[in-house]
Amino acid sequence: MAFAVWHGQAPVADYYFAGPYDRHDREYANGCLAASPYRHDTVQATADDGVLTVTPVAGGATLRLGPAEDGSTHPLRPLDKATQAVLAEYGC
Repeated sequence: MAFAVWHGQAPVADYYFAGPYDRHDREYANGCLAASPYRHDTVQATADDGVLTVTPVAGGATLRLGPAEDGSTHPLRPLDKATQAVLAEYGC
């Protein structure tokens, strides 16, 4: 029984303490941005100094989201007006 509890904790911990890329996919790319130029397979994303920068390959406004930290439990939030406008446009 103890093994089953211990073995099951890793996926749960990975979900709740995910890195910025997984959180972006879960919160935006696979949800409200799934049918946009900002979906998972059409962007380049980098995380640096607590900021996740998401740039669509086809062009368009670059999203700046934070806090982009490994293991963070906080949702990613827009860090500038341009990001807020894009998220509002797609109903995020």
